[in-house]
Amino acid sequence: MQLDDATVSSLRRENDDLRRRLAEVERRLAGREAPSAAAEAEAGGRSAAPVSPGPGGDGPERASGQTELDGGGMLSAILDNAPMYIYAKDREGRYLLFNRRCQEIAGCSFEDVRGKSDYELNPREVADAYSQADREVLTTGKPMSVEEAVPTGAGTLHVLSVKFPIMDAAGRVAGVCGISTDVTEQRRAEQENQRLQQEMLRMQESMLRVLSTPLIPIARGVLVMPLVGDVDGRRAEQVLEALLEGVSSSSSRVAILDVTGVPSVGPEVADGLVRVAKAVGLLGAEVVLTGIQPRMAQALVEMGEGLSGLVTRSTLESGIAYAMGRIGR
Repeated sequence: MQLDDATVSSLRRENDDLRRRLAEVERRLAGREAPSAAAEAEAGGRSAAPVSPGPGGDGPERASGQTELDGGGMLSAILDNAPMYIYAKDREGRYLLFNRRCQEIAGCSFEDVRGKSDYELNPREVADAYSQADREVLTTGKPMSVEEAVPTGAGTLHVLSVKFPIMDAAGRVAGVCGISTDVTEQRRAEQENQRLQQEMLRMQESMLRVLSTPLIPIARGVLVMPLVGDVDGRRAEQVLEALLEGVSSSSSRVAILDVTGVPSVGPEVADGLVRVAKAVGLLGAEVVLTGIQPRMAQALVEMGEGLSGLVTRSTLESGIAYAMGRIGR
């Protein structure tokens, strides 16, 4: 099941923001080497003023009063506290980076996976799934998004992964970095939503079926089923099933099938109505067909001998009178 465009865009924005933050840290680390005294003298023409230690006595302060941050420590803090799974591999698929979230879900430390590939850490089918996207990034040199299933001790974790190439100093693809976001709960919610929709459709179908084939007991031993609207082959089958079930459960002797509200039926449906009468007759009951319109009468007449044993009346009222007479009332 695919994620909607809004969700994918949001996850990509989060991943792009993290990548910008990492790039900024790397830039700051690259510029942290202090200039030499000679360079300072050449630039300013005078010796540098002494810098007093900060309040803690452990290091210098910037002119703004902000304590100099340790770039390596800040990078580690970002990686380990990011709410995503962040990892990196070289071209051979050996792990170079495995942040704290990855360690938590894998149940092992970075030292346990450092320098190892997915094939050394997972079953082959799982490793194949992981490495497929990695190989595409290594081959194309372009980032990509892919949804992956991660087996864990607590069940399957579904993640949306953004994978992108890591370049070396010469601009060649040296490895792959992945940033994965947990979408397990969203997947579960989607599956539950689908289950509820299917259940609702089943309920609606059941209700429509009852409404399309209503059974009304008007006296002990007499049932009436008024039909309204077109009757096709499928509905004729539903009529047959509902009548058989109703006659059997109520031990009725007469079932009135009123077709006053049916505009027309073709030969196939007319044949279906005759089959209804014969099937109900096998249960010891009798079908009375009432409210026949001219076109339906013509279709029934064309069936010839197929009408034998089928009782017809022009109106529902006359059909009820016939049924009451049959049960002795």
